[in-house]
Amino acid sequence: MGCDVAADARLELRLDPEDKRLIEEAAATQHVSVSRFVVEALVRRAREVVGDGGRRAPRPVGGWSFPLPEGWDDDLDDFAELR
Repeated sequence: MGCDVAADARLELRLDPEDKRLIEEAAATQHVSVSRFVVEALVRRAREVVGDGGRRAPRPVGGWSFPLPEGWDDDLDDFAELR
């Protein structure tokens, strides 16, 4: 998510005033800008829909992320033979 660098793309939204108020309140509760809150929520949802292989950890407010190693979420039973 490009919240930490200058944005070079724009997305305009129209929404219900009550939805806008709710989003503004949620952003304030998280101590982030409305833009950051909306972008993070939209990107998270887009990744759920499109999928990114689950290889990136969710980004906290600091904006960092890292690739997760292969098999990080495998069931422990998958490794029973290694015990």
